[in-house]
Amino acid sequence: MSYTLEPSVGRLIEARVFDLHTREEADEYSRRLAEVVSQMPKGVAPVLCADHRPVRIYPQPAADRLAELFTHMNSRLERVAILVSPTNATLGLQLDRIVREVRNERRHAFRAVPEALDHMRVSLDATEMARAERFLAEWTG
Repeated sequence: MSYTLEPSVGRLIEARVFDLHTREEADEYSRRLAEVVSQMPKGVAPVLCADHRPVRIYPQPAADRLAELFTHMNSRLERVAILVSPTNATLGLQLDRIVREVRNERRHAFRAVPEALDHMRVSLDATEMARAERFLAEWTG
């Protein structure tokens, strides 16, 4: 599988993307995210912790679809932290561009786990934050 995407504790949604090679794979990721968000109780705006550290780079069709997804999900997600490997400058620039294009101050790409956690901290309770910390610590790639 090219990603995992699951509801976690409370409002937290965890996503770990390994690769999305095609627009169709990005569409599947988009459908899965919409499904998970729709399972949240009415009136609850979830927080997405999206770990893209395993990704090398997105081919343009997948990157374009991710930009569409990010724009569409702006109104459904309270906050999004996207984590990129600090050693992958190309992917970092690619995701920075996509985030910039969707113009949402609550969505950011980060190169360091503590910064990503700080971004989510304003929206998550202690239990949700503890799970986000464990989720991000699980990737040792």
